[in-house]
Amino acid sequence: MKLQHILTFLIIILASIACNTVYAIENNALYLNAQKAYKNQKYNAAIQSYKQILNNDVVAAEVLYNLGNCYYKTDSIGKAIQYYEKARKLIGDEDDLMHNLKLAHSRTIDKIEPMPEFVVTSTWKNIVNFKTADTWANYMIINFALVFVSLIFFQLARQSSLKKTFFGFSIGLLILTGIFYLLAKSRTNADNSINKGVLIIASSPVKSAPINASTNLFVIHEGTVFKIIELQNDWVKIRLDNGNIGWIAAQAIGEI
Repeated sequence: MKLQHILTFLIIILASIACNTVYAIENNALYLNAQKAYKNQKYNAAIQSYKQILNNDVVAAEVLYNLGNCYYKTDSIGKAIQYYEKARKLIGDEDDLMHNLKLAHSRTIDKIEPMPEFVVTSTWKNIVNFKTADTWANYMIINFALVFVSLIFFQLARQSSLKKTFFGFSIGLLILTGIFYLLAKSRTNADNSINKGVLIIASSPVKSAPINASTNLFVIHEGTVFKIIELQNDWVKIRLDNGNIGWIAAQAIGEI
């Protein structure tokens, strides 16, 4: 009986490995096809291959970034911003990504001025967004390990001056570890607690209520980014950076 259980377990493992291998081969082929199509300026074909990879439950920053490039090349600015922002969640404010994202935003119609913030608040947000949550967490772990190394040297040191140096170094690293922890936590909260969206159609009226017959408050255009406050049936309540609030049709937005 035990042998039968072991054989069943091994079969399940082998089947799982085989399935993962098949998916890896398929995704690699799709990626190569997408890259080839992009190089040949067949951007719509590249988009189909990249999206098929995402449909296979593969979330890779490079795929999202390349999708953004494809949509930019086909003048789908809203979707380009959507996928650049998705990639940004995984790799942070990487230079090439931020350059392309800035280019995409420069082609939008709406230039919405954000509500003023305290200098300290805006500076902290910029620092938090500079790296991903995983990167800040890795920095925290490395510094925490260095704290222990520094304490070991503190114990081994014979001279009082060296002991003071290593002890002070340990305190400094511990404080830095705490800062990296706060940065990682803040970035995680920013990624998970606030849903953002972008308009992916040419333009849309923003309404006072989630019904077609309600009053049009204002109009936004493709590429405008906003916070998603509430979902109600086929409608989404949004808030722009300038504080304006209203409802738009869910099918008009791409979630970031």
